[in-house]
Amino acid sequence: MQERQVAKKVNVKILHTGEFVQQGGMNPNYVKTEEIEFSRVRVLGTVIDKFISEDGNYGTITLDDTTDTIRCKVFKDLTILEEVEKGDLVDVIGKIKEYNEERYIQLENIAKVEDPNFEALRKLELEKL
Repeated sequence: MQERQVAKKVNVKILHTGEFVQQGGMNPNYVKTEEIEFSRVRVLGTVIDKFISEDGNYGTITLDDTTDTIRCKVFKDLTILEEVEKGDLVDVIGKIKEYNEERYIQLENIAKVEDPNFEALRKLELEKL
């Protein structure tokens, strides 16, 4: 049995500039840079847009982490997006995916961040990496 991949703390710019590697079967797709490879990510950003389809089977939020923006998508069970609104600072965890040349995060978890110091802490963590 394959172990669950660790969610790497990254900024959105790295998600877009790294090489997307698509694998078959049970092997996860991943993004590869000179320094790291990752299939699951943890990104801190501000919600700049939110969309829920009319039938309630699809939803997205768009995150801005000051380096770039990325869409985070949810399919079928949209309860994860209920408490999130435009303007919220959130910490998301998800798998990195690509469809029609758009790279996005398939959301697994999302948490609102109330402490503004958390944003400064994450920036320092990313600089250390």
